[in-house]
Amino acid sequence: MPTPAPKKAAAAKPRAKTPAKPKAIPAGKSTKHVELGINPKDICTVIFADDALIAVNKSAGCPVVPTGPYRLRSVTGALNALGYGTTYPISLLDAEATGLVLLTRTPEAAKAMRWNWRSELCKREFVVVAQGDIQGARGRITLPIGSLREGTQVRHQVMAIDQGGKPAVTTWRLIARGRMMSRLHISITGGRTHQIRIHLSAIGFPVVGDRRYGAELTSVPLHALVELPAKYADSTVMAPHQIALHCSLIRIPHPATEQMMEFTAPVPRVIIGLMPGAWVLDG
Repeated sequence: MPTPAPKKAAAAKPRAKTPAKPKAIPAGKSTKHVELGINPKDICTVIFADDALIAVNKSAGCPVVPTGPYRLRSVTGALNALGYGTTYPISLLDAEATGLVLLTRTPEAAKAMRWNWRSELCKREFVVVAQGDIQGARGRITLPIGSLREGTQVRHQVMAIDQGGKPAVTTWRLIARGRMMSRLHISITGGRTHQIRIHLSAIGFPVVGDRRYGAELTSVPLHALVELPAKYADSTVMAPHQIALHCSLIRIPHPATEQMMEFTAPVPRVIIGLMPGAWVLDG
């Protein structure tokens, strides 16, 4: 009797993969890198664009170029996602600050724009809320600013000219005072990295929310003021990724037509809300 052919083993059914559980993030680890899917329009709003120049109003917590913990929500990345292609930043407003940023769309426009940016043809104005009751109606800070390398980090600070500091001038005018804070109108010459923050901190009135330059000099932090009963209960609190510094106006010649351009951006409500009912000065 012929031996029956061995039966073929039934094909094993593919086992469904169990979805991988998300890895637990150890305590103290930052989750700020997980920022995919953010709407580009939440990063910046385009207020002007032509073939050479783009002006945007930037949100807090967004760097101009991809860098650091917020590299996935940069202005240049948002503009690329919105269809503007490669852009060339002219102004590098701090990631924690809000307001106007200028970029160009060609290298040639960038070269012309950067020359104008460093000249007296460019005017930049800011609205800042500083901690403390600053004395006087106006002032001028002329401390030179330089950089100091600390391991892999670079710290910008007040530094003598003979030690590598570069000239920087910050001119301020008091707009309002109250709640142990001062709202200032500021214009700058020099445009050093973190210039306004360093200068105000150096004279003892750091920018509200500034954890880099203001922590050591702030005797009464804002969160403590808000926690006081009744008197400060209607004050707003700055988000951890925001400082009370807003670029409100830029005036500069167009890189192609040389026509004088002026851009403005309204001050965010959260900055105004830091000082509700403050005494506003005339003018």
